[in-house]
Amino acid sequence: MSKAFHALIVLFISWLPCRAQIRLSLQEAVNEAIQSRASLKADAEQVNIAEGLRKQAGVIPNPEFQFQNENLRPGMTYTRDVDTLAMINQPLDILGKRKQRMLVADAGIARSRVDHDLAQWQVARQVELAYWAVRGQQEVRDVLKDTADSFQNVIQFHAAQFSAGAIAEQDLLRVRLEGERLKIAADLAFIDLNRARMDLLRQMGRTEFTEVVLTEPLAPASEFVPSGVDLALAQRKEIQAARAALEQATANVRMQEVNARPDLNLTYGYKRTELPDTIYGVNTAIFSARITLPVTDKNQGNRAAAEAEVRRQQHLLEAAETDVRAEYGEAVQEYEMRRTELTQALEPLRSHAADISKIAAAAYAEGGTDLLRLLDAQRARLDAQLAWARGMADYRQSIVKLQVAEGVNP
Repeated sequence: MSKAFHALIVLFISWLPCRAQIRLSLQEAVNEAIQSRASLKADAEQVNIAEGLRKQAGVIPNPEFQFQNENLRPGMTYTRDVDTLAMINQPLDILGKRKQRMLVADAGIARSRVDHDLAQWQVARQVELAYWAVRGQQEVRDVLKDTADSFQNVIQFHAAQFSAGAIAEQDLLRVRLEGERLKIAADLAFIDLNRARMDLLRQMGRTEFTEVVLTEPLAPASEFVPSGVDLALAQRKEIQAARAALEQATANVRMQEVNARPDLNLTYGYKRTELPDTIYGVNTAIFSARITLPVTDKNQGNRAAAEAEVRRQQHLLEAAETDVRAEYGEAVQEYEMRRTELTQALEPLRSHAADISKIAAAAYAEGGTDLLRLLDAQRARLDAQLAWARGMADYRQSIVKLQVAEGVNP
């Protein structure tokens, strides 16, 4: 790596801490995402749209006013020879069409609310996964930074030893090289952390990318216990959304059947008829009933389409249940593997590497081992700590994935 590139990294790192740091917990990140994400606000409007359609579905049709003249011929006097009619036509809904429209609209409201809940739930889970990715990178950066800072004492010790003629120049150069390697690794870890942090802030819906420090402990306080696939099927928002869509499609089938019923219209009004060869007229009332005859148009096409939509939604529900079962099994397997790896491999490895590093440091101070063995022991300790941090972040994400598979609310 060139000196110019290293200088650029150092300049970039030195500039970032100048920005204000904000402490952020997991719940705060989730709450901010739910409140700030524009996509969720758009989904919330779908509920308002469905409620507006429900209101419109329950509205009674407007009456029609009709004004009519009869016997209009050239040479006639309008006030004496022309008949006048004024009528009001009122469509009636006595066969359940309005009621069924309202039931379909109610199903639409229920579906839009479930879809909105599903969108919120998905955003919360995305934020949780991004949060633990950042938290793992933050732990890696802290370990590398602390190691690089503490290694400066080792460099200073060997510089003093070299000045006193106790060690060869080769050993001092080797120690300084190790210090440079640690510093570069810490700088690169900060860049990786910043990239993951930007992704988290985007998931939260932020428009200003300020630096945040995540406060959740990386190690969980207690072990997560899977609840079973049956509860997952009952809790998953995707299943609830698929069932709501099926209920809406079923209600639409009933509405299309009702729409095949006749339409009834009543007309009532007034007619003034002028008597021939007189200046007098008579006033009469008008009443009529009009009904459609569903002979050729029985709404066959819409009914067939509605029934096909019900079958489609049934298949989609079955597919969603199959996906949930597969996802749950995969999530449980990954969780168990991550937990076993962490408890049986990474945690013992970290403990053993720390003990070996202490023994090597003590032996080197007493002159019982050489510098290469000391550096190897410290590298092993550092690698074990980094492996534990990355493994713990993966374990945390596996818990989130298992919660996703179970449909647990954030």
